[in-house]
Amino acid sequence: MSTRTVILVVDDEPKNIQVVGSLLLREGYEVIAARGGEEAIAKALETQPDLILLDVMMPGISGVEVAFRLKDLPEWNHAPIVFLSAATDKTFIIEGLGAGAVDYVTKPFNGPELLRRIELHVRLYRTQRKLEEAIAEKNRLIEVLAHDLKNPLGTVRFSACLLKEQKARGREDELVDMIDDAAQRALGIVESLLEERGLEYAREKMQIEWLALDDVVEAVIEAFSGRAADKNIAIEWSVPPKPVFVRADREALFRVLENLVSNALKFSSGGTRVTLEVSPGENCGVFRISDEGPGIPPSETSSLFQRYARLGPKPTGGESSTGLGLSIVKELSEAMEGAVEYKPGDPRGAEFRLFLPAV
Repeated sequence: MSTRTVILVVDDEPKNIQVVGSLLLREGYEVIAARGGEEAIAKALETQPDLILLDVMMPGISGVEVAFRLKDLPEWNHAPIVFLSAATDKTFIIEGLGAGAVDYVTKPFNGPELLRRIELHVRLYRTQRKLEEAIAEKNRLIEVLAHDLKNPLGTVRFSACLLKEQKARGREDELVDMIDDAAQRALGIVESLLEERGLEYAREKMQIEWLALDDVVEAVIEAFSGRAADKNIAIEWSVPPKPVFVRADREALFRVLENLVSNALKFSSGGTRVTLEVSPGENCGVFRISDEGPGIPPSETSSLFQRYARLGPKPTGGESSTGLGLSIVKELSEAMEGAVEYKPGDPRGAEFRLFLPAV
């Protein structure tokens, strides 16, 4: 199996667990065993399996009660429950399905049939989870559009109304600048969202090759030199005497570095520095970027790389911020088998480190 699938097998008879467990292990499933209802609930919450094979008649609490209790727990991931029991009474079957189970298989069971049922229910469960995530993602996208586009579009409308009503004699240039600035912010929001939409495509089309990290960093600095000059921010950078080669996709690496540099400039004030450094690490190339901005409050570091994260620090030049940049950095870095980490600056600011595989 290409995807790690965890099955929780619950039965008070060790022999039954051994028989079912051996069958599942041969198919590549990861098996977790529980020999009673209370143990089953504890392990289900701890491991959040992809499916539970649950006996009905057990000492203590029955399998039906286990299903009912799991269904009422908010921390339960609602993975499919398949009853696997020697009890063939229709009453047990109806109670089991009424407790939220998706299937009921009687013992003795047919091995290939049981495996096909498990495969079907795991696939349906994962499809359902993907649909739920897609709906949640769509809702977050709508929230971002409604929240972030409201202010710049409001500025455009207000300025345009003043110009139209000729109430801005002598302020025409100022209002035109306001319209241009607001339009740029709105465009930045749309571009960020489009960049996030193209993330899956970027991952699928990756072409991993050996790249000189120094060269890519230099290209990114050149792309942002104008923005840094406009905000009166100095970009300082250093590279080792010998090039640092990493395994990466050129376009994805450029996007990762671009987001990191953009963020550093966005949250830095005029008269400060953004420092970039390339260095070799142990079996990796390291890119470090630090700024002298406000940094990230400790209470917000856990959500730093989440999509649409709303953090306390605000851009210093009125730039747009959708909360997508760092999530894109994380996802693309991991797709290239790399990693990204954050640490508070010393004595202030933020520092991000990118690690990519190297010789």
